[in-house]
Amino acid sequence: MRGVQAPSIAIQKLGENECRMVLKGVTPAVANALRRALMSDVPTLAIDEVVVVENSSVLFDEVLAHRLALIPLKVDVETYEALLSCFEEGRRDDCVASFTLEVEADRQMTVYSGHLKFAGFTGEFSSLAYAEVKPVSDIIPIVKLAPGQKVVLEAYAKMGTGKEHAKWQPVSAVAYKYYPKVAVLKRECGEECRKCAEACPKGVLRWREGVLEVVEEKLEECTMCRACEEACPDVVRVSWDDTSFIFSVEGLGVLPVSKVVEVAMRRLLRRLDRLINTVEASLNALGGDRA
Repeated sequence: MRGVQAPSIAIQKLGENECRMVLKGVTPAVANALRRALMSDVPTLAIDEVVVVENSSVLFDEVLAHRLALIPLKVDVETYEALLSCFEEGRRDDCVASFTLEVEADRQMTVYSGHLKFAGFTGEFSSLAYAEVKPVSDIIPIVKLAPGQKVVLEAYAKMGTGKEHAKWQPVSAVAYKYYPKVAVLKRECGEECRKCAEACPKGVLRWREGVLEVVEEKLEECTMCRACEEACPDVVRVSWDDTSFIFSVEGLGVLPVSKVVEVAMRRLLRRLDRLINTVEASLNALGGDRA
């Protein structure tokens, strides 16, 4: 193999629900594995069972349950770690959060996610009096009621992953792109190179006093559209580093996005360890040596 630098991650931007980071020293397969882990392998809470006591709205019980399931539920990190351990130990039915919803309309109204009332945990988590699970937003519409219509139900949220159903995805979007490389082949090219800089929609190139240069602080914004190359084919070359990737992660609010990234990497590394152990066990059984 050609020389590859040790894997590293540099956080460029980190907020409660968004993260931008640069992943270096890996292959596209590793980058895609991380993307898939972020979307489909981080367990979260979502409503999985609904007991409808009364429903005189225009929606069928099944549609109502489906809408409830797609409401993102937020939980504090300490409680989440306890729920995660319960899930990973295979005791999914022991870590259940319950909700109630009871609304009767005396006029035309909309039932929102804020009408869901957290009723506590069941099983071993029933003692977690300090913990609370709630929708990430109180204004997610569920159903409209006409005067005299009523909805009474119980809902139970369980841990699951996005690979089972999209309702358990902790993120709304995960995207990555190659780290761009922009090379100026002729720095001092006079007035004719002004069009190179003007062609770039992101301002990655700058022409000043007859000199064309790359604006390093804007390099990561390059979309690799090659507009500058088309304007000045012998002056600029646009390519990419196929061992470095710019990741953008947008969370749903169910967990801080930093926690989502941490759990995704932890679970991905655990799966890779299991793969290595399985391969080694197979080789040993065949009397072979580890490559």
